[in-house]
Amino acid sequence: MPSFRPVRLCLVLLLLALPVALLPTADAQAADRTVRGGRLDWGIKSSFLGYITGPIAGGGWALTGGAATVGSGFRFHSANGSYDPATGAFRAGFSGGVRFTGHQKADGTYELDLTISRPAVRISGGSGTLLVDMTSRAKGSGKLTRSSRVPLASLDLSGIDMRGGGSPVTLDNVPATLTSQGATAFAGYYTAGTPLDPVSLSVDVAAEGPAEPATSEPPGSERSEGKPSGSEPSGKQRETAGRFRTAAVDWGVRRTYREYVTGPIAKGKWTLSGGAQDGGAFFRFPRGTGSYDAPKGTLDADFAGTVRFTGTGLDLTLTRVAVRVGGGRGRCTPMSPTRPRAVRRASACR
Repeated sequence: MPSFRPVRLCLVLLLLALPVALLPTADAQAADRTVRGGRLDWGIKSSFLGYITGPIAGGGWALTGGAATVGSGFRFHSANGSYDPATGAFRAGFSGGVRFTGHQKADGTYELDLTISRPAVRISGGSGTLLVDMTSRAKGSGKLTRSSRVPLASLDLSGIDMRGGGSPVTLDNVPATLTSQGATAFAGYYTAGTPLDPVSLSVDVAAEGPAEPATSEPPGSERSEGKPSGSEPSGKQRETAGRFRTAAVDWGVRRTYREYVTGPIAKGKWTLSGGAQDGGAFFRFPRGTGSYDAPKGTLDADFAGTVRFTGTGLDLTLTRVAVRVGGGRGRCTPMSPTRPRAVRRASACR
């Protein structure tokens, strides 16, 4: 099995044991659901990308904050927000950004310098808006302006009923039109009403519910090891060593591999099963169980979920991800029943 060192590890340990009095009521759970993971795919404006990389602007673009490319567009990840299936109200924010530069000047700066990041979708009352953070350099004056939560585009939801949805909530190729505020933030390159590339998204939603309590029994206790009471760990160790039953690990496998799978050569895709979730720049493998000991710096965890990559000339399945940490080293080892050596170098588990 391939091992990936060093592994920068930050497990999402959901070690919550809430009193019953603090749990949300059934009515609240039904009325509002939390967006937990997902991605937004958007090409921004294909003609703008062509202009940036063409012979006139002579520029390019760079990804920031974990954004990735998918097909001819960009993928923004780590959705979070809320969804009300009764009214169809929907709010989801995503991570990642893209910086466009062109028309380089003699001093090395760019006349065209535009960054679009942290897109968010807001839907209420049958109307939708795409908001973004933008940094742009004005044409002519060169003044750099930074704006947050700019309502960049109006989304045409004609024929779409957002009510009564389950999980995931999915929107495909929703038409987007530049707003007047978006035209200003776009440094005047386009006028209000200009069509932008359509927006697609898929997010996981879940009603808030009671978390599964973690066991408090530390390794090495009399009950778990059968040792006499004199060998029990100290109070400090009891607080920092134990077992857990609800955890998740985030792992992107490798960004360039994902781009190859969905690119023009492989023309493929990935599918998720067993509870795995698509976070855009990573995959989330849930239901982690195992043990940890903070004083010793050790961790042993196994996770559920499967991701399968398919395309021209490739078929790779990764499942049963396990994380082992000890002696200052860590390994993230998925089981691959198809082609275990297809991914030689991977991104870090988190």
